[in-house]
Amino acid sequence: MFKKSKFFFLIFFLLLAYLPAQAEIVKPKYIREASAENATEPIGVELSPDGTKVFFARFAAGQNLYQYTLDTPFNISTLDASSEVILDLSAGSDDLGDGKLEGLTFNGDGTKVYAIDFQGRMNVHSLVTPYDFSNFTQDADDEKTWTTYLSPNDGAIRPHDMRFNSDGSKMFLFEANADASAAVVEYHLATPYVPGSATTTQSFNVSSEINTVIQDIDFDDDGTRMYVVTSSGSNANHRLVVYKLSTGFDVTTATHAGTMANFFSADETQGGTPAGIHFAKDGMKLYQADYENNKIHEYDLICPYGIVICELDETNVQTDTASQIEFAKDVIKHNTSTIFRRFDWLRRNENNLRSYSNNINLNLSQIFGSLPEEIEKPLTDAIYSKVNTLVQKNKRENKKWSLWSHGDLTIGERNSKSLKPREITTSGLTLGMDRKLNNDKFFGLALRYGNEDIDILRSSNKFETEALSLNFYGQIKLNEKINLNSLIGTSILEIDKLNSGTNTGSRNGKQIFSAISLEASDGFTNLNIMPTAKIDFGITELSKYNQFNTSNDIVAVHDLLTFETGNLISGFKFDNLKNISNGKRSINGSLEYVHDFTSDINYEFKNSGDSYQSKLYNSNSIHNFKSNIGFERILDNGFTFGLNYENFQSFEKNTLNQDTLYLKLSHVRDKYTRVALDYEPLQDQNLEFSYTYVINGLDVLINSNYDFSSVVSDYGLNIEVSNTF
Repeated sequence: MFKKSKFFFLIFFLLLAYLPAQAEIVKPKYIREASAENATEPIGVELSPDGTKVFFARFAAGQNLYQYTLDTPFNISTLDASSEVILDLSAGSDDLGDGKLEGLTFNGDGTKVYAIDFQGRMNVHSLVTPYDFSNFTQDADDEKTWTTYLSPNDGAIRPHDMRFNSDGSKMFLFEANADASAAVVEYHLATPYVPGSATTTQSFNVSSEINTVIQDIDFDDDGTRMYVVTSSGSNANHRLVVYKLSTGFDVTTATHAGTMANFFSADETQGGTPAGIHFAKDGMKLYQADYENNKIHEYDLICPYGIVICELDETNVQTDTASQIEFAKDVIKHNTSTIFRRFDWLRRNENNLRSYSNNINLNLSQIFGSLPEEIEKPLTDAIYSKVNTLVQKNKRENKKWSLWSHGDLTIGERNSKSLKPREITTSGLTLGMDRKLNNDKFFGLALRYGNEDIDILRSSNKFETEALSLNFYGQIKLNEKINLNSLIGTSILEIDKLNSGTNTGSRNGKQIFSAISLEASDGFTNLNIMPTAKIDFGITELSKYNQFNTSNDIVAVHDLLTFETGNLISGFKFDNLKNISNGKRSINGSLEYVHDFTSDINYEFKNSGDSYQSKLYNSNSIHNFKSNIGFERILDNGFTFGLNYENFQSFEKNTLNQDTLYLKLSHVRDKYTRVALDYEPLQDQNLEFSYTYVINGLDVLINSNYDFSSVVSDYGLNIEVSNTF
């Protein structure tokens, strides 16, 4: 008896140990539905990339394609029945006879629409306006019957729909019959999106996972996941089967990832016949045609293309990682740009910032020359002695600090062939102070807070980032013609990823960076043109972090990432400085070539339950051009106001473009002013800045604060007047 108990206990224990390892399949969440209006028996469904239009194929007699407008993009319940546009396939010279339609699809830019019937005949129309049936022309017949053409299984194909890969070099049909021949057939097209140019084919048998008729297939955006819909008879036969492809859009590399046994269980309608599926552009919504009930169902997904499994595809991971690397590079770029603009200001104001500003030259002979020598000489000696004493005192007391601030705003966009486009908005505030040592050296420090929003276009994902940087900088005059400028800085980084407004992962980071430049102290021509050369280099470490879906389940794990970045910059500056009333005016700018010598960066991630994958990020903006134009107003009272516009543009078309606006304020402090800057990152990220000016013994205090931790910006300003007796 005891032995039997031990045996059953062992079995129970093993079951407990086994069950948690079996992850529950990921199901779509039913949202809403819409009637297919006149498109009875919808056999396919498509949406325009912007979600403003929906398209159906009709299985019933009539051979029509239907187009409707969605009043709210991607919201199927806002289908406007009055917006109906019909494309009658039987009206042209190249009609499909009496064959019933099985599906439709578009080419990559929506200028062609394709329809196929159950007899394997295909019809193609060119659209004057993309994704609009209002105006069209019919393409010539390809004269192919796709039930037999290039079939790997002796003409057994009964196509229910068709798909193209992302560049139109491949077309996919399938053998829909519920037998051992059920397969997805891959055609290679010699001319993109031209079915008649098909030359070779291969297939992937799905009969082991399919027990009924294949109704539709679809892929994720990079072709690494394939979705097969089957339906016939009872709800138990309504399946959505998911395959993983190790090579995108290559069906021979497919492996079964899992099956959703009852497709309709997601919306609890327990009825109908799934006859077509379509994913929204970002993969976060699924649309399903219900042939039996004449409806279109809309589902939300908890992660991109998240049915059965929830994992990140390579394109998403590359885009996310690239966004984080680019943010780290932007932090360095904004800090170095701000500090080197400060060097320009120091050069323009060199004469006003000497350790002693009063060089007094007296020609007393013009005044006392008519006096007798025995009177003139003792008198002039006494005056020279007094003046010299005052000058020396001034040398000791008038070593001035300069206070300055920069505000910056950057908007731009990054794009590449392999990554999703990103829209970038950056804002920052820099506070600094510096002083001159002797006549040929400056040193200072600056604190910059910046935040950057990165929107991944055509998706619901974005990054919200923050960076706090401390810079130490200095300038040395090597000789009368050349200045050496340098800085070293460090930053702490915070990166939050959001999906539809929900935080799905946070990552911290730190970096150290430096920059050095050589520039002429004096220029040429009236524009004061000065050649420049600069190099910057940085090391960034981003922490390991978990990425979640909107249901707080771990989707992927990103490993610790350390990388190096750098730029070589050469060009010239110009600076037209003129004396005007109550100060000076400067019109200045620069033209520079920027060579990004950042090496390829290796990073590692793994989907939940998998092993780590090593990937490579290639910098896509090696050759760049930076231009700048601005002005400054320098007042005699020590204040400077300035505005600069900067454009950063990649030589590679549509790769990188950023526009930045800098607003600057500077003040030379005298002995009657005091400035204090306090920042406590561990105490609610509170920043306080105070300025005190002494007027006839009265202390006039201006105090302000900013709370970085608050969702709603919290500013404060106080003015106090006091006296010490």
